[in-house]
Amino acid sequence: MILVHLAPAVRWQRWGDGRLVASAQGWPTADPTVPLVLAVPGEDIALHWLDLPDLAPAQAAAAARLALADRLAETDPHIAVAPGAGPRAVGVVSRAVMAGWLAELARNGLAASRIIPDPLLLPVPATGWAVARDGARVLARSADAAFAAEADLAAALIGNDPVAEVSPASPTPDALNLLVGDFATITRWQAPAGLWKRWALLAAAIAGLWLAGDVAALVQARAAASAADAETLALARPLLPAGADDEAAALAGLQAVARQRGADGGLAALAAPVVQALAQRPGAGLGSLTYTPAGGLVAGVAGGPDEAQALASALAPNGLAISIGTTRATPDTSITDVTVRR
Repeated sequence: MILVHLAPAVRWQRWGDGRLVASAQGWPTADPTVPLVLAVPGEDIALHWLDLPDLAPAQAAAAARLALADRLAETDPHIAVAPGAGPRAVGVVSRAVMAGWLAELARNGLAASRIIPDPLLLPVPATGWAVARDGARVLARSADAAFAAEADLAAALIGNDPVAEVSPASPTPDALNLLVGDFATITRWQAPAGLWKRWALLAAAIAGLWLAGDVAALVQARAAASAADAETLALARPLLPAGADDEAAALAGLQAVARQRGADGGLAALAAPVVQALAQRPGAGLGSLTYTPAGGLVAGVAGGPDEAQALASALAPNGLAISIGTTRATPDTSITDVTVRR
């Protein structure tokens, strides 16, 4: 991972296999293949330890908010709870401060996978306090507390408890992560290059296989021999009007069934332009795809109503009938149904 410290000045470290392999002052060069962890100043965060059951992140934050109600300095701070069960760290920070850290990352072309208070980079001592001096700052951590402060204030808080000098390390997997709730990182699925084209070809292939079972075998039988003609008429007879028993009527009946089942290009003709249009929209995704001859093709467009409207606009020149349905929320995004008909 790449670990970026904001205090006392911006600097970065590159960690691999649990050891420090490189470091420098300033911001690192963006590398999307390596997760970036931002260590933020403990002075800006109130750290508490609460005994909470194993809950989902949103439920744990709500429980912590109730438990800390009389100790919150503002009405609606951002609250994050470390994973697990039992006594564990709870971070309380201003939403404006969180937004400022994220904006600073964005200005430097970076995005964090985790944001961790820098006192939590210290190891947990068996007794007393683990302490690291970082310029004029002191980072301190005990089994149930952690803070960053100036040396005089840190000494007053620690008192006569035993102290062990340590060095900050890379964060553990269970460290408190502030990127939760409203600030959680949303990972949007992106199709690999060429996947939309393969999906379009697959849709066409499925349509061809589907229709082969209905029409192709009968057409080949008609051309093969008179025995096949008789078989075709026998299979088609339930489709004929009362009293009709000629080959032309039988074929007309089969063609009607084929049109109902999409033999006129229904599925392939609708699916191909849909996936091609979505491939041109990096922010869009395909959440679902269903087709019926009567209802047409229904594409569940991930990315919000704007992406659904963009798909409708892209398909309009193809002479297709487009209607946009309702939008429903999912854990990662929202999906809007777009119905496409001939």
